[in-house]
Amino acid sequence: MCGMMENDVRSLISNLDGYKAVAVRLGKRPTTVHTHMQAGVLPAAWYCALCDLSVETGQSPPPRSLFSFVSLLPCSEEVA
Repeated sequence: MCGMMENDVRSLISNLDGYKAVAVRLGKRPTTVHTHMQAGVLPAAWYCALCDLSVETGQSPPPRSLFSFVSLLPCSEEVA
């Protein structure tokens, strides 16, 4: 993951009062949130909760690009 994305994830978590506060709100261990923050990508399962938390704190919802959503592969003529 590129450094810019990691910085974006780090900024998001920081703006939400840090990884410990985010962990409490998500019901996760602080080390779990910190590990994902260090990796520079957050689990897609956290997207709605972090959007809600962002709105609660008066911020814009985070971009989907910070999360590990699955993308569709190009369509092909053959179906496996």
